[in-house]
Amino acid sequence: MLKVFKKVITFAILFGIIITVIPRSNALDNTEIQTDDPIIIDAIENIKFYSSFNYQTLTADRLNRITQDFYLPANYGDVQITYTIDSKYLSLSQEKETISLRQGTDYVDQEVFKVSVKTLPNVLVGEVVFSIHASLSYNNNIDYHTFQGQVIPVIPDDFLGGSLYTLVRYGKMFLEGALLTIGISLLGTIIGFILALLLATGKIIKTTELDNKFQKTLKIFMNKLSSIYITIFRGTPMIVQASFFWYGFGLFGDPLLCGLFVVSLNTAAYIAEIIRGGVESIDKGQSEAAYALGLNYTQSLLFIIFPQAIKNSMPAIGNEFVINIKDTAVLSVIGIFELFNQATKITGIHYRQLEAYAIVALIYLFLTYSTTSILKLVEKRMGMKPLELTSSN
Repeated sequence: MLKVFKKVITFAILFGIIITVIPRSNALDNTEIQTDDPIIIDAIENIKFYSSFNYQTLTADRLNRITQDFYLPANYGDVQITYTIDSKYLSLSQEKETISLRQGTDYVDQEVFKVSVKTLPNVLVGEVVFSIHASLSYNNNIDYHTFQGQVIPVIPDDFLGGSLYTLVRYGKMFLEGALLTIGISLLGTIIGFILALLLATGKIIKTTELDNKFQKTLKIFMNKLSSIYITIFRGTPMIVQASFFWYGFGLFGDPLLCGLFVVSLNTAAYIAEIIRGGVESIDKGQSEAAYALGLNYTQSLLFIIFPQAIKNSMPAIGNEFVINIKDTAVLSVIGIFELFNQATKITGIHYRQLEAYAIVALIYLFLTYSTTSILKLVEKRMGMKPLELTSSN
């Protein structure tokens, strides 16, 4: 089991190194204009590059996401322009071409230089910055200006290459989603456990002949309330509960807090039944011995029965935490970007669902397997008998 734990730690460290060390560049600004000639300044400020695919203008953002050939204008009005490019991924043709650009309802011819993409960087290299050095001349006045952009990798067509690309390029998104999933699951299980203690107490508490009318009424009320609560939250899916509290009430005004609230309430209902079963599994002789020592019903429950019941129930409670890791995926319905919703967001970027969902499935498997292995190790050290629990949703 110790070997399994070491593998888990090693994988997490390597994954963190991969997604943090890979270089990532931000959008780059162009160099400042140096000339005083208003005509050349106008040319620099309004010069447009064009995509070779559909002749659309390359904005600054699109220039930082180059994946295919594009054109550079050979002139802007009376200003003549020549170029050089610093990049091993691009090649600049020295021969001018003429393309027809649409302006309003008419077409105009534009002389251009073609920039060809020789190759694209792979995902491990990441975005690669290139510089376009323009020389602008007008009436014997010459000025120089540099435009900057980036050549970016594209997702390969094959499954393995696409999976590697998706994992490396969007690794931080997967990591953020996994951490959020673990956080919601862990906090939801802890809060749910605390609530479950109250619910289980209300469910198992019994009236006695020594109780006055108020005490009997209170115990009956607690019993009915706990039973109704458990029935409702075990009888409805978590996805329906999340939608009900968020879209129906806009609870807390924050989907994350609302999601944590729903997971806690849902978990409480299941753990309450686990604890109730643990209490009922305690031999009645324990209670009789407590009474013989002078403890009343409440004292015997708190100091004798509950500690044993909770210890016996810990494996099942741990399994409930594992189940929550998977079931928090339904919180994507209210806009929480946990692991599953991050994968959905990634598929919307490059429309490759298979790779993204395969990766997220493996991450879920890794999280549940590693958590289960750790829980089994704890159970073994504490001498607890493992209990199996089916999915709550």
